[in-house]
Amino acid sequence: MRAFFMSAAVTAITLGLAMPAIAASVAVPAGTKVTMKLVQSISSSTATAGQTFTAEAAAAVEVGGQTVVSKGAAGRGRVVNVNKAQGKSAGTMTVVFTRVRAVDGTWIDLTDSSNQSQGNAEKGKASTATIATTIALGPLGLFAHNMVKGKDITISPDSVFPAWVKRNVSVQTP
Repeated sequence: MRAFFMSAAVTAITLGLAMPAIAASVAVPAGTKVTMKLVQSISSSTATAGQTFTAEAAAAVEVGGQTVVSKGAAGRGRVVNVNKAQGKSAGTMTVVFTRVRAVDGTWIDLTDSSNQSQGNAEKGKASTATIATTIALGPLGLFAHNMVKGKDITISPDSVFPAWVKRNVSVQTP
């Protein structure tokens, strides 16, 4: 009897070591929030519409207690629209995050809802500069507003943006 239990224990251990771990399939519903960030800065002074960029998940994404996207997972995005600063007008840039890599290596498509950032237009400063210099310089001060320039926008890697899973997807978790 003792030999039987010993044999059963050895068989159970052997089978336990020989059987691969079974991955769980997790359904990630459309609309699941994914927080994204850029890997490198992008500026409206140099970006072009259609330009792609590298991004990453700013935080892990969990569904049903299972991690489906790890923090730092590779992602991609695209510049949709960009306007460089001109005169007193600030630069603007619209970017979208298009996909992120799941823990099983598959790409998850993200919605194309845009995230727009706009630079400081400096229009209030231009008016203030005109009033202040008119008092100090007389009529010559009326042209001081031409010295104030709008600024281009730069999106840095420390800026985070929400994105959402575009359609239902199944991810194999370890």
